[in-house]
Amino acid sequence: MTKLAQALLAELDQQDKPVLSNYELFRIVVALYQRGNVRYLRDRLPTRVSFRRTREILRVHGHIRPDIDYASQWRIVSKPDLSPEELVCSIDPFCYVSHLSAMQRYGLTNRRPEALLMTQPTPKLRREMLDSKMEADFGDVFFDLDHDVERLKAVTHPDIVRDRRLSLVATKFYRNFMNVRGSFVRIATIGQTFLEMIDSPDLCGGMLHVMDVWREHAGNFLDEIIEVVGSSEKPILKVRAGYILEGVLGIDDLRVQGWLAYAQRGSSRVLDPGKPFSPIFSEKWMLSLNA
Repeated sequence: MTKLAQALLAELDQQDKPVLSNYELFRIVVALYQRGNVRYLRDRLPTRVSFRRTREILRVHGHIRPDIDYASQWRIVSKPDLSPEELVCSIDPFCYVSHLSAMQRYGLTNRRPEALLMTQPTPKLRREMLDSKMEADFGDVFFDLDHDVERLKAVTHPDIVRDRRLSLVATKFYRNFMNVRGSFVRIATIGQTFLEMIDSPDLCGGMLHVMDVWREHAGNFLDEIIEVVGSSEKPILKVRAGYILEGVLGIDDLRVQGWLAYAQRGSSRVLDPGKPFSPIFSEKWMLSLNA
C-alpha cells in the first residue's frame, strides 16, 4: 500500500464509525494533506482522482467494502456494527429518532413500532444544510479545493436497515432534537415528542393512545411541552395542546390560557387530524372532539 493509504487506514481504525461516505473519507484525506506528515505527498491538497485511487487501494486489500444496506457508503471492516438507529444517525447527519420510536425510548409507551420512525428535513431545506455543513467542515479550504471535491450528498435510505424497517418523515420544521450521550443517536426532545403526538397521532399509536400518554406523563414534562408548543408555527397545535392540558388534565397555567387566542370560532378544527369532524365540541377551545 502507498504511504497515504496506510495513513488513511490508520485514521479509519482510530475513528468510531463502522460506515463512512465518500465525503467523510475525503475529509480525512484532506486532513492528512493539511498535517503534512505523510511522506511523498507533493501537493497541498488532494484531488478526487488521488483520493479515489487511495480508496481503491483499501478496497482491494479488503479493509473497506460497500455496505450491505447502504451501497454507496463504505463499511469499515475492522469496526463493529451498530444498532439500526445508531447506524442511520451516524450515516445521515440530518435525521433523528421521532414519533412512536422516540416515545418508546423515553419510556412513554410500551408499544414497539413496526418501523423505526425518523424525522428528516424536506429536500429543499436539506440541500441548504448540506452546503452549509460542507463550508463549516472545510472552512477556507473549501474554496481552495474549488470544484475538485467529493461533495456531501443527501443520504438515500433503504427501506430496511439491519433487518429493521425504516420509515422517514420529512418536515420543514426541523428542530428540537438532541444527541444521546455516548451514542451516535439523535432523538426528538421530550417536548418535541409530545408535540409530534398531537401533530401526527397516526405515527404515535393513534389519538386514543396519545391521550392516554398525555394523561399519564404530560404533567411531568409540562415546562418542556409548553416551551415547544409555544414556539410552534402551527396554531392548531396550540389549540390541541391547550384543550388536552386545560380541558382534560385540568392544568391551570397562564401560558396555556394564552393559547386561547389561537382558537377560531366557526372553524372546522379537529382534535384528531386523521378522523372526520364530530359534532361533539369544545366551546372554549373551538375544537371538534373527534377522537
